[in-house]
Formats: sequence, structure tokens, C-alpha cells
Amino acid sequence: MEIKVADIVELENGESVVMVDIDDEFKEWFKATQGLKRWSQKRFEKWFVEAMSQGLDRLNLQPVKEE
Repeated sequence: MEIKVADIVELENGESVVMVDIDDEFKEWFKATQGLKRWSQKRFEKWFVEAMSQGLDRLNLQPVKEE
């Protein structure tokens, strides 16, 4: 099972778009865990953003203080 970051595009407004490559095994796992009969890009994007946010929260990142 594999999910791989293919590209990160930084937008002018400071946000970023993350492009990922997902293999078929991951898609099947995701559909099963989400109770889906077919792939849902919208559901995956919501799940991915939540997973990234939870991961970053666990790191307890602090703002960089400029001197």
C-alpha cells in the first residue's frame, strides 16, 4: 500500500496544494475503511487534510521567532 507526495505547489496566497500518487491497494483500503463502494476524491481530500493536520498537531510546532 502506498501514498506518495508527487509535488507541492505553493500558491500566491500562502497556501499549498499537495499532489499525491496513490496505488490501487491504498484506494481499496480507503474505500473499505470509509464504507465507500467507489472512489471519492472529495472524501479522500478531506481525510488527507485531517490526517496532515493531526500529524502536525502531534509535532507541537512552534512559530519561528525572528530576531
